[in-house]
Amino acid sequence: MERHEIRIERPWLPLKVVSVIVGVILLIIAISVLFVLTLVTTEVGYITLIIDPVAGTVTTKGDGTTARWFFFSKAPWAYEKKVYVAVDVLHMWTEGGKIGDFPAVGCLTKDGLAVEVDITVRWRINPSNVLDLFKKYPELDWKSRTIVPLIRETLRDVSSKYTAMETITKREEIAVAVNNLLEKALREEPTLQGSIVFEGIDLREINLPRKFTDAIEAKLSAEQEKLAAEFQAAKVLVLANADANATVIRAQGTAEAINQIAEKSNIETKEIAQLYILVEALKKIAETEGKVVVVIVQGEAGSWIMPIPP
Repeated sequence: MERHEIRIERPWLPLKVVSVIVGVILLIIAISVLFVLTLVTTEVGYITLIIDPVAGTVTTKGDGTTARWFFFSKAPWAYEKKVYVAVDVLHMWTEGGKIGDFPAVGCLTKDGLAVEVDITVRWRINPSNVLDLFKKYPELDWKSRTIVPLIRETLRDVSSKYTAMETITKREEIAVAVNNLLEKALREEPTLQGSIVFEGIDLREINLPRKFTDAIEAKLSAEQEKLAAEFQAAKVLVLANADANATVIRAQGTAEAINQIAEKSNIETKEIAQLYILVEALKKIAETEGKVVVVIVQGEAGSWIMPIPP
């Protein structure tokens, strides 16, 4: 039995063509790698620092207002650092075992009482001074190294000028004082001059010791009770005076009425007055005893009322 071999001829590209294709692929890869290594990106709120250790230079890209791509804008070996230039917020508080970015600031009042101050501080970095700020703080640690200590120093300075009670009654005044003094401190700090734009503070709380607040609450409660007692006493006095005045007015009115009756009826005023008193007495008996039979005895010394039991 005869065996037949089928041979398939594969077309071969010329070596020169293959070399060109490989070269093109390698070129594309190299360009892509170079593109990635030299691409610089910026984000909204950030400025990008480009550090070239070979040339020994530092440059910036972007202004923080928009996001952009910068093609072939750095050497392949250069690296980037991002600097946040939008409004930054620093929280310094302690509450329920938790803390903000940093703990609350311990301070002493003018009268030596220890308090803890919770505060929030807002600022931003001047974009035109980012490069100068980086030269002074290569690790971008100006917040922990300088700003936080300045905040603590400012709070302790201001709190030392107020008593413990004044931290309650003059809270707004203290907040204004802290705001102004901190703005001045950030402006005059040599390593931050021109780089920090102060936005303001929120003085969240000045926490007094528990024993002190309990004493204040007890004092306020006692004062309120005292005021309430004084008010009640004044009220009773006013009512008593009013009742006395009303009694005097009623007596004057009764006397005037008796006099008028006496003039018109030719009866002595004394007799009419006795009759009036007798009628009033009968009214009171009726109000307290209900229906009752009485005997009125008229004598030289006056009239007597003798109630007869039922």
